[in-house]
Amino acid sequence: MANNQLLIGYLKELHVPTIRECFEDIAQTAEQESLSYECYLLELAERECEARRERRISRLLRESRLPLE
Repeated sequence: MANNQLLIGYLKELHVPTIRECFEDIAQTAEQESLSYECYLLELAERECEARRERRISRLLRESRLPLE
């Protein structure tokens, strides 16, 4: 449990909220499917990048003040 809390603290400090939210679920899936560490890390990185893209698009749309349908 201490390692888990320490990891959460580091992920918070590194500003990777999506990884912080989903690393445990993805770790369980990776263990069940016998995925390599690289595949596990790839899945985490993909989710973080996608979430950042979505947040950026949302922010830019809000800032543009374009009428939304």
